[in-house]
Amino acid sequence: MTRGQSAVPEQSEAGPRAVLGLPPLQAVLDRLDHGCAIFDAAHRLVAWNLQLQDILNLSDAELAAAPTFERFIRILARRGDFGAATDNVEAVVREHLGALETPYLAERMLPDGRILECRRNPLPDGGLIVMYNDVSEQRHADYLVKEAARQLRFMLDRAPVALAMIGQEDGRLKHANARFHKLFGLPDQRPLESSDLATHFTAEDRARILAARTGGAAVEFETSVRRADGSTFFALIAAVRYVFEWEPTSLVTFHDISDRRRAEAGLRDELARRRAELEEARRLQLELVPAPLRVAIGATSVAVDVVLEPANEVGGDLVDCFPVADRLVLVLGDVSHKGAGAALFMARTHSLIRGLAARPDAETLFGAPAQALRLVNAALASNNATCMFVTLFLATLDVQSGRLDYVCAGHVPPWLRRASASLERLDGPGGPPLGLVEDAPYREGTAVLGLGDRLLAVTDGVTEAVDPSDAMFGEARLEAFLIGVGPQDADVPARLTAAVRAFESGRPAFDDIAAMLVTMGPA
Repeated sequence: MTRGQSAVPEQSEAGPRAVLGLPPLQAVLDRLDHGCAIFDAAHRLVAWNLQLQDILNLSDAELAAAPTFERFIRILARRGDFGAATDNVEAVVREHLGALETPYLAERMLPDGRILECRRNPLPDGGLIVMYNDVSEQRHADYLVKEAARQLRFMLDRAPVALAMIGQEDGRLKHANARFHKLFGLPDQRPLESSDLATHFTAEDRARILAARTGGAAVEFETSVRRADGSTFFALIAAVRYVFEWEPTSLVTFHDISDRRRAEAGLRDELARRRAELEEARRLQLELVPAPLRVAIGATSVAVDVVLEPANEVGGDLVDCFPVADRLVLVLGDVSHKGAGAALFMARTHSLIRGLAARPDAETLFGAPAQALRLVNAALASNNATCMFVTLFLATLDVQSGRLDYVCAGHVPPWLRRASASLERLDGPGGPPLGLVEDAPYREGTAVLGLGDRLLAVTDGVTEAVDPSDAMFGEARLEAFLIGVGPQDADVPARLTAAVRAFESGRPAFDDIAAMLVTMGPA
């Protein structure tokens, strides 16, 4: 009998052969991927395929002898297929001959390292069909998967952050490392299946965690979560989709950010407090700005309009106007820095000038503005460790005569627009900015203002304002604006400020703006 053919005893030729239909059956058996052996009701081998010989390494002679199922098992046992020594062959035989009427499934490793799966099922006529499949590659792949999962668990358990695997289909915890247990107050011995995520997260947060998708960006958000004892903490949660032990899961990291959130809340409170303080400082600074002044002496009247607009909450520009005897004192200044420090230096300068105005000899001091400036400068320069300074325009106006005595201490020279619409600059004698040198010299200049004349003094926040292309507002635009002002136009300083801000086209304010307009007219 040739390899691959079925074999039966001669005396059963008419029985089993006729029932099995050997040629068609043989063709079917040889097409199978696994080894197959068929035993008749007497448990004799009546058919087998080539794969059986290859898998079990059996010879033609061994199969052609039509061994019984018992002898078939003995052949395999004696050569060690079951890992048993010769004296244990009987035990192996007894094990395999028991319960032949029920299905049987087992795997075993052969001496050569291969892993075989054996399936045995009873046939209706009392016979048996036994199938052998080499599952070595499959079991090796299963081992690699399990080993990869074991290594993954090992790495997750030693990760320096709380980690959890949450099933996307059932929303249950599949794995969580020790840091997760500690963070959420879970006992290490507690079964993960008994952990209800609803205890720790809201339904909305659970949905966000499970929304992680393959190839998509990580789902990341901050939220409040609950520990097992009911206490809460803020967590930064990041979730990505991952396949864990053949299940789609969300790999989720949890960072306790409670300290950071408390620090942020404290910082917000501190910023709010400081903002409130700055707003109060701004209010106080703007309260130093004099109201519009209208004065008539004899046949002449004078109107003084001012504007002050800090670039930040508070600024370093100064504007003031007050009477001393029958004269008006006009003050416009610009501190070298910006912000709170400049505001304090400005307030000190304002206080010094107002202090001089309260002295009994104030009329004499302001009658010669250079003399008043020398006193203010000496006070500002003394112990000026920050080297801050202030440019200042200080003038005394005799309303009745129109005489203006002034000093420009490093300040932008004011513009004098005559009633005839011609422009002049008050760029006469002056001196350096205040606060740099205690004994700096200052000299006055003099001008006479007639009816219809207008004097405009500004800080460099006007002329040095820039637009988005970094072009400066400049003196030419200011002069064009001043020439275009009509005799009856009101709120001129505020209109100038609006023109500068429009020129900046939404850019952050470059500098503080202060402006003063003095208009001479008939009483």
